[in-house]
Amino acid sequence: MVQLWLTEVLGAAGKLFLNPMLYFSIIIALFIGFFRVKRERRELKTRIFDMYHELRFLFPMGVLLGLCFSLLTVGAGLVIPFGGLLVIGTVTFLLALTFQTRLLTPAFTVGIGYLLLLALRYFKIDMPFFNTYFEQLNDGLLNAVVVLLGTLLLIEGVLINLSGWKKTSPRLIKSSRGLKVGAQEGKKLWVVPMFLLIPIGSLELPWGWWPVFTLGSNTYSLILFPFLLGFRQLVGSTLPQISIKETGNRVFWLGALVLTVAVAGYYAPYISIAGAVIAIAGREWISYRQRKQDSEKSYFFSRKSQGIMILAILPGSPAEKMSLVSGEMITKVNGFRVQTEEEFYEALQQNRAYCKLEVIDTNGQIRFAQGALYEGDHHELGIIFVEEDREWSSEVGYHFV
Repeated sequence: MVQLWLTEVLGAAGKLFLNPMLYFSIIIALFIGFFRVKRERRELKTRIFDMYHELRFLFPMGVLLGLCFSLLTVGAGLVIPFGGLLVIGTVTFLLALTFQTRLLTPAFTVGIGYLLLLALRYFKIDMPFFNTYFEQLNDGLLNAVVVLLGTLLLIEGVLINLSGWKKTSPRLIKSSRGLKVGAQEGKKLWVVPMFLLIPIGSLELPWGWWPVFTLGSNTYSLILFPFLLGFRQLVGSTLPQISIKETGNRVFWLGALVLTVAVAGYYAPYISIAGAVIAIAGREWISYRQRKQDSEKSYFFSRKSQGIMILAILPGSPAEKMSLVSGEMITKVNGFRVQTEEEFYEALQQNRAYCKLEVIDTNGQIRFAQGALYEGDHHELGIIFVEEDREWSSEVGYHFV
């Protein structure tokens, strides 16, 4: 039995590299990086991160969480119909072609996929060439898709909390009063490969005691399926780590609610429909609530009377070596008080070899940053200010007061 399971695991891992969704995810990440670089150059006259930036987040955390949660789903004997994976993959593919990463939440990809499977079964829709994969659908298998939906929402919440707020992209947008203000855009893609049991093959479950998730059949096969999860959030009223982590917590608890409803669906099948609806409506409500809360506050990245606000720091620049970060405010340069970008660079010229900055950090505490300047260093130290004369984004984003 152990040898059979080991063979299945290794076989499923090998087949992962034959799955077109894996390579499609890489292509989408590259396109999103390309569009981001174009937008940063248009708005900021320079790129912050290269076009491969999204690829650096695509696999590490998603693979780790996917494999960890796989222990729970396989250990519970959760069986997913292969036709369900085909539909979820198709929905993911179509939504990804819009390049709107926020649409790649499991609430939409798996939730819409579940509703399509439900329609296929109850309306007996004919699917040429694919009928074999949908003939086996029953209440138990359909409900298992909602269990998967809740599980993936839990994973999405954890991913948003852990990395959704990291290395966000700065935006320059126009406020409702026509002023130039800054915002931070968190946009991420994650590939989450999960081991799943499908009712095809000769793999026997070694645990017959689990009363909820098994189907009563003893023929299964193991598949490692790469789910593509996406996230996008524009933050203007606070630091991105605060707003985005809050969103991650809300998504996690939404997943817990959906999972609870899905388990109840094994005892009352129609309850699982409510689980899918809750997932779709709840995820959209979380996004709407975040936007509304932001709209009721003033912009964080805007002109301040105390000094000049740092919108972004170029990677590898002298400013990064001086440990300056987005959201900090520079009040003095080489002993001269500054309130505009022009004053900042005039004060910087007072000492071409060395600079000393007085900074108010993100906790409101005063600190000092200093460092040597060398010929060939970025002439602007690598700091992006809101005050710079650059184009506004065509996306206003929010109506702040």
